[in-house]
Amino acid sequence: MGKTLKSISFRSLLPDSIADPVICAAAKALDCQILALNQAIDSLYIYSRIDELTEEQLKHLAWQWHVDFWDEGLPVDKKRILIKRAYIWHQKKGTPAAVEEMVKDVLGGGYVEEWFDYGGEPYHFKIFSNSPPDDTETFTRLLIAVDTAKNERSVLNEIINAPSIKSDSYFAGIVVSGTTITITDSGD
Repeated sequence: MGKTLKSISFRSLLPDSIADPVICAAAKALDCQILALNQAIDSLYIYSRIDELTEEQLKHLAWQWHVDFWDEGLPVDKKRILIKRAYIWHQKKGTPAAVEEMVKDVLGGGYVEEWFDYGGEPYHFKIFSNSPPDDTETFTRLLIAVDTAKNERSVLNEIINAPSIKSDSYFAGIVVSGTTITITDSGD
């Protein structure tokens, strides 16, 4: 059976040539300290232990990782999700995809149309949503979220209500095209 770092004795690492009683006693005394250090190594794994951390530890981690939209009133499971997504979020921050993600998080759906798609002023964009903000609190939360997600030069022109329409209508068509060729006998 192989030995692991947590189960190995410092004394067992000493060669027989220096295994006098004083050295062996010193090695045995160090075993407790080395064992404690080895057990403390697991506490250094932060990301893999997010679900085990206390709220106070989550608060410090959120500050360190610059978690946007941190709110002390959120339930612990939501705080853990925010921390887990922070790294990925910061990679796409400043892109239209990040703005769309914020629109989906706040409004439940929608998309971003950039200035070159609708012939607007450079670096402007519009948000189309099937459920636009219906109260001041949601509208304010959306503006803060979009301002955090977009790059600095971009400007939000407007938020447009674009309801999705479900329909059971089907369309079909057929096109027939052809040429008639007549073959005649030349009489030879």
